[in-house]
Amino acid sequence: MPESKKIPKKELPCYLQGRKLTFFVAEDVESLITDVNDPDKVPCWADIWPAAYGLANFIWKSVTFNPAKKVLELGAGMGLPGIVCALKGASVTLSDFNPLALEMAGENARHNGLEVELLREDWRTFSCREQFDCLIASDILYDPRLNPFLGRIFYENLRPGGKILVSHSCRTVTYDFLKEWHDKSLFGREDYMEEVELSGTLLPRYEIAIHVFKALR
Repeated sequence: MPESKKIPKKELPCYLQGRKLTFFVAEDVESLITDVNDPDKVPCWADIWPAAYGLANFIWKSVTFNPAKKVLELGAGMGLPGIVCALKGASVTLSDFNPLALEMAGENARHNGLEVELLREDWRTFSCREQFDCLIASDILYDPRLNPFLGRIFYENLRPGGKILVSHSCRTVTYDFLKEWHDKSLFGREDYMEEVELSGTLLPRYEIAIHVFKALR
């Protein structure tokens, strides 16, 4: 039996301008923590965060794909933004370092009638050399120790002319990293804000920052 089958789950709906998707996440995220002092063992992957909803909404409304376009979601967790890309026709790979996250993301894709590729990778030892038309980074640029590894992946795994979609809950550390990382001679940049309303969460409304970087060559 896959390990993810042993995790008690709850169902979360996601509405995209009238289109309903259903996702399953861990019922009790805290119960999955094995070492609170080790960030790798704190299961941030086991839920869907506001920035993922914001990016999913943005992709659904504003981004077009076709089956020839290849998308990689980094730190996919439950896979919401990447799965929305698949729903819009892209060929999607969901990546995460945690095998349970990948199992659950794959289940979520299948539950919504979609097929995706799964890739287990750690940003610190990222070995994938494939290049993609679009890279997705939903609320993963929050750790100054890890951000430089992601910055390198952005450069190495994006095809010429490709796009990087970044979302976050207006985190200062993310703004600071992107300001330092962004080379204007290599990437164009557009910034957006997406409002997300969620029930049963700490706040009823969230402002989500979304950045679109397009490779100029």
